[in-house]
Order: sequence, then structure tokens, then C-alpha cells
Amino acid sequence: MRILVMGAGAVGSVLGGFLAKAGHDVTLLGRAWHLDVVRRQGLTITGLWGEHRVTTLAVATDPDEVERRPGFDWVLVCVKAYQTAEAATPLPDLLGSPASLVCAFQNGLGNYEALTQAVAPARVALGRVIFGADLEPGAVRVTVCADDVLVGAPDPRFPRERAVQLAAALQASGIPSRATASILIELWAKVLYNCALNGLSTLFEAPYGRLLEREPARRVMAAVIEEAYRVAAAHRIKLKPATAKAYRELLFTRLIPDTAAHQSSMLQDVRRGHPTEIESLNGAIVRLAQQAKLAVPANALVTRLVHAKEQFLGVVQK
Repeated sequence: MRILVMGAGAVGSVLGGFLAKAGHDVTLLGRAWHLDVVRRQGLTITGLWGEHRVTTLAVATDPDEVERRPGFDWVLVCVKAYQTAEAATPLPDLLGSPASLVCAFQNGLGNYEALTQAVAPARVALGRVIFGADLEPGAVRVTVCADDVLVGAPDPRFPRERAVQLAAALQASGIPSRATASILIELWAKVLYNCALNGLSTLFEAPYGRLLEREPARRVMAAVIEEAYRVAAAHRIKLKPATAKAYRELLFTRLIPDTAAHQSSMLQDVRRGHPTEIESLNGAIVRLAQQAKLAVPANALVTRLVHAKEQFLGVVQK
């Protein structure tokens, strides 16, 4: 397959690197500070899934540099949530062929809606990633993995066999992956995970496991989850597991222990002086709560405090 990774940060570099290692024709589109090194030396991948050096990647630091022909089978969108609307603008031109499809591997809520402003919903799939990775110029390290990568599409007109094909290609490349018919339920489960952990990890500059060890942090996480379940119920959104109590138990007994050493990508963004994705996570819960006339004080507090930390550190909003 011919694949473009739009937003070759940590997650995009892992996906693109493994697919290229497996023999697919992959172009990484991203920042020069990272991809200039990849251009010269190849991409180094280390961590949970072995040590690899991938030298077959094409790279571009501007959409105009991307070789359009032959067309891409897939464009994998891996940009930060606050960049999605901007990234969607060149997508129709980058896709080229009517058979080209998009799959978004992103955090938070609202990305699908932004992408489908530019691309027909029947051509847009979503991916759930629940592995963590650290990025340095020319190198990415896979640090934790709590579950398989999932690929699916909300629109019933999307060709399901293509989602199965992409998941199979990821699996064959060395990334545990599978297709799913319930991608929105799975993505909401990831949103719950991120809402409970990312903001607190950023505020306390602590790995997830340390949050679990502290009773005040556990109380805030429990409140964030309870509020999110009430908001989802108000909007008739199905969640898995079905109750906040069941999800809290899953989070505390399996999900956090499986990723105990991980610090959130949100914390990494703040340390680099980049904006966070808090508005697509806890901030999105706040906005959905306002629509349903619900109070969500824990999510609102986490959102405000993360923005306060951004402002304190001089992070420039985009």
C-alpha cells in the first residue's frame, strides 16, 4: 500500500515506521526538526516492539513537497486535535484518487467532525491508539501499550473490508491491531482514559502509576469519570463498560497498572512549549455538559488548571 502519515510525531512515526519496515510505501509529513534527521539517517524505533532502523521512508515538511502520484491508498491523520481543521484543508488534494481513504489516529473529541468537513464521511475511518511513545529527532521509543490499535468507521457506507485491510497491515508490521465495528464506543473509552489521566499527569508532572498511589488524585479521577458518564448519558452516547463504577474499577485495576510508567503526551507538549489537547478532552466534556445543562466541576477544574499551566509557562496557543 502507499500511505501518507500526516503529522509524523510520536504516534505517526511509530505507525509509519513499522508499515515501511513491512514493505509499504510510506511518506511522513511533519516537522523539520524530526524529519530532517530521518531524511539523513533513517528512523530509529526502540522500545516494547523491538529495535529497528527504517531507511525506506520518504519525508516531507510541507504538503506541497508530498509526491501525489501515484495516489495514496491511505492518509493517516496523526496531528494534534487543535491542528485537525488546518490539516483537513489540503486533504482532498492529497487524497487524489476516489479510492483513497483517511484514518485519523488522534486523541479527543471533534476530530471526525472536522475531517468530514473536507472529506466525505464514507471515506473517513478512525483509529484508537492506546500505546505511548517518546519522540526525539530521528528516533521514537515505544514505552507502553495497554491494548490493540483499533480501526473502524462510524459511517456505514465506509468499505469495511478496507478497515480490515489496514488493521491487518498494522498487525503484520508488528503493531498489535484489529478492526472493530464499534469504533465510537472504543474511542469514547480512550477519551475517558485521557480525561482521567492526561491533565493530572501534566499538572503534577507524574507518571500514571503515581497518580493511582495518591488518594486526592484518585478522587479527582473518579469525579472526572462520573461526570463524563452523566454527559454521555444525556447525549445518548453508549459507553463501555456501561457504568462509571465499572470503568473506574477497570482504570484503577488494569489500565493504569499496564501504563504505570507512562507520562502523558500532554506533559511532553507543555515541556516543549506546545499547546495541549485539553480542549478536545476535558474541555470537550465541559462543552457537551453545557449543551445538556449539566455541571461538571471536576472536568472544568482540570481544564482551567491545565490552561493556567500553559499560560504560566508561556505556551503560545494555536
